[in-house]
Amino acid sequence: SGINAEYGRIETVGGAIYAYTSPGALNLGDDPVFGVGGDLAFNWGYSDNGHRIVLTGGYLSPENVNDDNTRGLGNHFAINPKTGVVGHEVWSHEISNIQDCFATCTTRSMQGTDHGSGPNLISGPVYGNYAIYVAESLSMISTSTPLSLIVPGQCMN
Repeated sequence: SGINAEYGRIETVGGAIYAYTSPGALNLGDDPVFGVGGDLAFNWGYSDNGHRIVLTGGYLSPENVNDDNTRGLGNHFAINPKTGVVGHEVWSHEISNIQDCFATCTTRSMQGTDHGSGPNLISGPVYGNYAIYVAESLSMISTSTPLSLIVPGQCMN
């Protein structure tokens, strides 16, 4: 585990206790969660980029390298990760797919359309839903059935 006070990074240890992937799930090879493994890391900041959740099994950009190649959930390619001040809103994106091309990518594939209008951010298919629970042991999480959530008044598809 580790904490980097300068960037606010917090990492878990021990890997996944339990993971459920829907049978027939597609695109797992470039999925930022199921495609890399490792421990969770929160608030991964480097250069002028920030990511709320990443996994340590994937590529994690060093603090002073602006290569736009870390992938995760809750991302921004133009933010001061130390202060949270956004430089350009056009570079925000919720879920970015793994693309090992560093700063040489001419396009960056995102899941769905929930991203800024940056000229090289392109919409892609939504692979599924993510739910992350943090606990000290498996006994704290029920694994007897797949997790479900029903919110009254919401459309269920």
